Amino acid sequence: MIGGQGKAAIGIGMHDAVPNDVVPVKDAGAAHWRSSLRTRIALWAGLVNVVLLVLLVMATAWFARRMILDDARRDTQATTQEAAQRLDDAMHVVTITTLGMADLVATTQLSADELTATLRAMVKATPGCAGGLLILEPRTRGDAPFARYVARSGRDRDFIADAYAFRDQGWYQRTVASPAGWWSEPYLNRTAGDVWMVTYNMPLREPGRGARTRGMVSLDLPLANLTDPVDPLAHLPGWRVSLVAPAGTLALNPEVGVERLETLDEYIARAGRSDLREAAQAVRVRDTLQYVHVDAVSGERRYTVVEPVGDTGWMLLVAQSYDLVTDRLAQALWLLAAIGALLALTCMLVVGTLARHISQPVESLSASAARLAQGDYGTPVPHGQRRDEVGQMARTLEHARGSIQQQLREIEDMTAARQKLESELSIAREIQQAMLPPGRVIDREHAHLEAYARLEPAKAVGGDFYCFIQTDPDGLWFAIGDVSDKGVPAALFMARTVTVLEVAASTHPSPERVLAEASRRLVQGNDACMFATVLCGRVDVRSGACVLASAGHDAPLLLHADGRHEMLPVQPGPPLGFEVGDAFPLWSGQLPAGATLLAWTDGITEAFDAGNLAFGVERIPDALQPGATARKQCDGLIARVHAFTEPAPQSDDITALAIRRRLDGTPASPEAALPQENAHADATVHPA
Repeated sequence: MIGGQGKAAIGIGMHDAVPNDVVPVKDAGAAHWRSSLRTRIALWAGLVNVVLLVLLVMATAWFARRMILDDARRDTQATTQEAAQRLDDAMHVVTITTLGMADLVATTQLSADELTATLRAMVKATPGCAGGLLILEPRTRGDAPFARYVARSGRDRDFIADAYAFRDQGWYQRTVASPAGWWSEPYLNRTAGDVWMVTYNMPLREPGRGARTRGMVSLDLPLANLTDPVDPLAHLPGWRVSLVAPAGTLALNPEVGVERLETLDEYIARAGRSDLREAAQAVRVRDTLQYVHVDAVSGERRYTVVEPVGDTGWMLLVAQSYDLVTDRLAQALWLLAAIGALLALTCMLVVGTLARHISQPVESLSASAARLAQGDYGTPVPHGQRRDEVGQMARTLEHARGSIQQQLREIEDMTAARQKLESELSIAREIQQAMLPPGRVIDREHAHLEAYARLEPAKAVGGDFYCFIQTDPDGLWFAIGDVSDKGVPAALFMARTVTVLEVAASTHPSPERVLAEASRRLVQGNDACMFATVLCGRVDVRSGACVLASAGHDAPLLLHADGRHEMLPVQPGPPLGFEVGDAFPLWSGQLPAGATLLAWTDGITEAFDAGNLAFGVERIPDALQPGATARKQCDGLIARVHAFTEPAPQSDDITALAIRRRLDGTPASPEAALPQENAHADATVHPA
């Protein structure tokens, strides 16, 4: 608020004078065209158009790409299924014909000439069939075997007359052992004139369950009859077609000729086409598959469809390139972007012309504001009679001329008062720091006592306090406390409490009497009803005897040299300041060699992190180090609290006090010892 009033009040003094703290404006006229309102309107309008254009292109690209790619997928899938159906139809004719021949021969008694005639008729009746083979074992010993191959070209062959050992051939053994017909892999037929063939083989069995196999019948089909119907797909731009035989042989592939008799798995391993492994798995299990993959060799993105050719065991693979599809889409999008950019530029020019007429009154008000900033209050602000926003702004500037000078005076008074308050708080903090004693070390022959405390107020001054009082050579009084409030009131009550405790400790022999005397004195004149919790104690340097009493303060912790720790059972009495009390139970015990007595205020246990979780008493032992000096114990505990609460701000004063006793022969900490008694130590108050 102060800063805003100061800016609005620049230039108020005398009407024709410029105040000393006002920086003159170099140019009170119109702003540079690059910073003018009209330019910004035009640029913003253009930017909005560009953003809308980009969003439109992106949305169009996303929708068009999705639609085109979906269409391409559906087209590829439908084309593959149609081609596979055509192949299945062609092969099904061969299957039906072979089955009919098998049924005829198995159920009738035909002579050799009749068998030959029937086989020849079957070959001629089957479209594209190159030849057929019929092998019939004799039913009885008196019957003669029949094994004849009939070719469409007339090149017949009698296996019996040629003494051809057909029974030793793998294709015969497989057929008679097979429960149904099967298609062979592609092979080169020398007899037919070096033509690549595939054969459908079916066993001949007599009717009835468990009937014996009497032979086989097969039909030869040129491989071209299977590859020619799908070959046109392979010549489409971006399309690739592969036809895989039942055993995995590539009968048709753009990179592998059938003469290599290479299987799909062998091709994948040789060519490094790891992207086809999923397709190869679908081929092995005779399953349908559609998936998108990236060519592991060329890096081209493709959509591949794997389709079984009916129940023949043959598989058809058709792939379409995504790159060709997306390239056509990119061309259309570039054209759309170019047209949109031209429209955006035209719109920006039109908006710039309109902005010039709209911004002229605003520019005039800007010049008037610049003259006010220079201290020129004699020139009236124009456009005050307008009824729109420009007129309202002009009247506001006119009204501001009369109020700025008064606001500047108020700001000066507030600034002076604030500086005075900050100075007084700084002095108060220095006084409070001076009231708190430094840490000390008391050496008595073989016994040594370290005493240290650290206080970090949440504000410039705080309500936490501690004190070390030595009323005799071998004993050290100590106290730690927390006033019920923070800030200046708490600091004043803290100063009074420390003074009362020091006076009481010099006149009373035990902590419970010190607290009782302090309770009586602090009640007097405490109209603000403030109070303080105090832990007061005395420790003997030579014997380690320790006595404690509490006025509503947390019980301290005793850390042994071996790392064990325990909460001392100090029963609390009433806080100091509410009413006079003398029931302060006394705890008596021993401070063993190497042990440390640690006390704290609730600024440690009630320090909250960003999740409003308190530090608590249970985390204090983890922050302590057995054998460390009193100073290191305090510093380590407060550092652990800050690490726990980060990044939450400190909400209360934080104080830690440590008393450590050791004897000669007890291992000392490696860090430097605290100053000797009555010597000035490190500063013990650390502002937050």
